[in-house]
Amino acid sequence: MNATLTPVTKTRTEIAVTVPADEAAKARAAVVREFAAQAAIPGFRKGKAPAALVEKAYADRIDREAAERTVRDAYGKAVEENKLDVFEIVSIDDRATAPDGTVTFKAVVDLVPTFELPALDGIPVDDADTAVTDEQVQEQIDGFLRSQGTFVDLEADRAAAAEDMLQIDYTATTDGKPLAEAVPDAATFAEKKGAWCTVGSEYFTVPGLPKMLEGRKVGDAFEAEVEFPQDFYKESLRGVKATYSVTVSGGRRFVLPALDEALLKRVGAASEEELRARIRSNLEASAKAADRARRLDQVASHLAKAADFELPAAALERETEGLLSNLLRYNMDKGVSKEDLSKERDRLSAAARERAEANLRVDFVVEAIRRARGIELSNEEFTAFLNRVVREQRLSEAQIKELSKNRMALRSYHRAAVREKVLSALLEKASPTPGLKA
Repeated sequence: MNATLTPVTKTRTEIAVTVPADEAAKARAAVVREFAAQAAIPGFRKGKAPAALVEKAYADRIDREAAERTVRDAYGKAVEENKLDVFEIVSIDDRATAPDGTVTFKAVVDLVPTFELPALDGIPVDDADTAVTDEQVQEQIDGFLRSQGTFVDLEADRAAAAEDMLQIDYTATTDGKPLAEAVPDAATFAEKKGAWCTVGSEYFTVPGLPKMLEGRKVGDAFEAEVEFPQDFYKESLRGVKATYSVTVSGGRRFVLPALDEALLKRVGAASEEELRARIRSNLEASAKAADRARRLDQVASHLAKAADFELPAAALERETEGLLSNLLRYNMDKGVSKEDLSKERDRLSAAARERAEANLRVDFVVEAIRRARGIELSNEEFTAFLNRVVREQRLSEAQIKELSKNRMALRSYHRAAVREKVLSALLEKASPTPGLKA
């Protein structure tokens, strides 16, 4: 076998391979033997039919398998003999078999980039540890109490405040005519009895009406002027000015429970002090994890900037396309129109490529560090990483089962776990730097 290497770029090489006829013949003979061992030919016991008869019976399949094996084996030898560190195969083309049986083909491969590792000790990271304040603890307490709160009837002499709920009856007119007559398809907006809405809310059938309810009492009657926005979802009401006659027929207010012994017992706390201490401990653990994650990102960012090398083109395009797809989907989920996305595509594409370059650069540097330092990820460490992913993403049993079968996802998580282990080792010897932006 003969292989000629032609560099295309710093990270891409073309391998032109010539396989002598005798080597190709050996590969074909091996395929024929394998077929003969399994062939079921009428008149012969399984595996006992003559090779010539097997070749005739399975000619097309043998030809295809022999050609694939010849190329596969020759490619592997070419890579091994030339000590190529292949990242991925881009293409295998120009396959041909000469009349004398000589096989030729060309393989284009992207190589793992070569570069000098930057200094790895003393990488600058911020020194801003996140402090947990009494206000944050109180916010958690308040949130817990709200989750346990209930609504009670609003007293007759009590003015409604923001977030109270009022029950209202309303009818509407526009230009002296009932709204239902002026706009026949707007019955829901024209008249309603017993409608509940939250005082001050942005969300209600009649836009703006909840903001006019603050300070009202049960039994109050008033008129409200409403102008439907020009971009209102119901086209027939856009720009319509209506007068609403409103009567408050009922109300409820939200009452927070007392942080008493019974409520503390429900959450397994002996006292308010114990509950606050538990909340503070949880917040401190979350803050510590966030600080560590931020500094790991700072280490990764440092590596991406410190090592300069050309990235494999196919991988860069694939990573960019994946990130761009995620960006487009994210914006569409937020309600951005296709027209606006089209206008922003160049900017989003540039952002995706920049992120892709940084991601890949860190991956290659991390892998080089792993090799240089002999860092390996044990099965136990990978299992612990996956268990953390399951907890953080709150995966269901069905999702966990699906993940266990998804080899591509597992490989991706394995790379992420290796990356974290390498970056964590560098973080241990990083240099906390005052003034570095957190």
